[in-house]
Amino acid sequence: MAPIDELTILVPVDISESELPPLQILDLLKPIEVVLLGYFPVPDQAEPALIKDEYEAEAVTRLNAIADGRRDLTDVLVFTHDREATIDRIAHQHGCDAVLAGGDTAVINRILVPLRGDVNLTRIISVVANLVRASDATVTLFHSVTEDTNRSHGEFLLRGAVERLTEYGIDESRIEWRLGEGGSPQDEIIALCSEYDIVILGETEPSLRERIIGDVLSRIIDSIEIPALIVRDVE
Repeated sequence: MAPIDELTILVPVDISESELPPLQILDLLKPIEVVLLGYFPVPDQAEPALIKDEYEAEAVTRLNAIADGRRDLTDVLVFTHDREATIDRIAHQHGCDAVLAGGDTAVINRILVPLRGDVNLTRIISVVANLVRASDATVTLFHSVTEDTNRSHGEFLLRGAVERLTEYGIDESRIEWRLGEGGSPQDEIIALCSEYDIVILGETEPSLRERIIGDVLSRIIDSIEIPALIVRDVE
């Protein structure tokens, strides 16, 4: 799988809410191409066209308020019955490499990157390198091993990821790695997130839609306050 040369991030926002999230992170992502998706949920029994006629002007005003002053940002407005399918479709249409989920942050000084193994590793490392280059942040690579797993395998994975980041031009002084002590990887990641400004996670299912609906990453995202950047597992 090829690395990512120019990172594009999709930022979905529920534009039906009168009180919009602050999204300070958009200012931190300025060096990176961002697609802002304002989605307006449509009830199952309602026609999207009718809801659009009634609320489009209001939705456009809110979307413009978020995009105001962020000239390099691409904004998209969608009225939808299916939030996850819309996110998946727009991410595909705009070639987005990662999708932002979860909370907000005013700084990106410390980045946490849990690694499960070699799955999607090249793209994850590419996203991390792009984000580190666009900031002054340091990055911590994390891997959890089970009690019956040889720790050397985890160390090999993490040291290899460090080497790949340095090949992308990231100074080794900005990279550290941590090996979990066993137990639940999800619980370890959730606990670690309190020490960081953003977490970068790899997509775990064949599609982003399944990932968002699904269990493992959704539990992590629902349990943390920092933003999560989900790296898509696509060609």
